[in-house]
Amino acid sequence: MGGILMLGAAAQFAAYGHELPWARQDRSVDQGFIRHMSTHHEQGILLASMAAERAGDPHLRALSKLMAASQGGETRILAHWWTSWFDEPMQTCSAQERAAMPGLLDAADLAKLQSIEASSFDGLFVDLMTRHHKGAVAMADALLRGQSDPRLMIMAHAIRHAQQGEIALMHGIHGVPAVSLAIQHMFADRVNRSPGD
Repeated sequence: MGGILMLGAAAQFAAYGHELPWARQDRSVDQGFIRHMSTHHEQGILLASMAAERAGDPHLRALSKLMAASQGGETRILAHWWTSWFDEPMQTCSAQERAAMPGLLDAADLAKLQSIEASSFDGLFVDLMTRHHKGAVAMADALLRGQSDPRLMIMAHAIRHAQQGEIALMHGIHGVPAVSLAIQHMFADRVNRSPGD
């Protein structure tokens, strides 16, 4: 109950332009998550924007617009939190950090998607964005296993839930199976598990 009241107070302060201070001891984990997820979302927005323009399937175009909008909003929230919580500029992720980031695509993948013929675009986009989303789910789950600021943990949970749902939609899952998957995704990482887990 105390946690709910604290989050309610945080939301009330934020609504009036006042963010409560960051609420943990070790900055490195939360700073790392913000930096890495911001970089990851930057590429996700790029991919989704490409599909919003080029996808042949109108449902995939609409979903891609939603992806770009939601990741853009999350990135702005993360940037606001960084500014409010930490007294230092956000550092750009290094090449080593980017190489180790789960699901982050390399230059060859991006070039292939940019140059592929229209008839093959949708299939490649779904494959690449699925890999990208699975990486974001893994990053969110890693944060949720620790002791981060409660607001950041809620964000991580929202990212995990949304991106698992978007994977299902990209793969044509709808109706009752989609609702069932969404309920499962609220409580566990389902896309990064092996069959039978």
